[in-house]
Amino acid sequence: MAFDVRLTSNVNNLATNGRIIFGTVDLNEGKGYNSLTGIFTAPAAGIYVFDWTTLAIQGKYAHTSLVVNAELKSWNTCVAGPSKTNMVCSKMTIVRLKQRDEVWIGVFKGPADMFRLYTSFSGYKL
Repeated sequence: MAFDVRLTSNVNNLATNGRIIFGTVDLNEGKGYNSLTGIFTAPAAGIYVFDWTTLAIQGKYAHTSLVVNAELKSWNTCVAGPSKTNMVCSKMTIVRLKQRDEVWIGVFKGPADMFRLYTSFSGYKL
């Protein structure tokens, strides 16, 4: 089981608790990732590794979190606020999942603004 997805278009003003929908699927072995909902559903119990990268648009922010069954598990803050450039931030985390647990990337403090070409989400089962 492994997946690698990225944004199809820029994300603008995504509110707190908003879910990021990664619509472009480059890999989806095991068919666990749903590009319509942005949710990965664990096909089997085990240890999973997840990584996500965000590019906060110049002058903006992207406070994101790995969410497991509606519970925040890991956080990533990407601040391009007062700078005159975009900011790329990445986070990797490892979690134990049960079969059918749901995982996604959400905004824990909005609004979030992200550039599509460098914002992605991936995961695999160890």
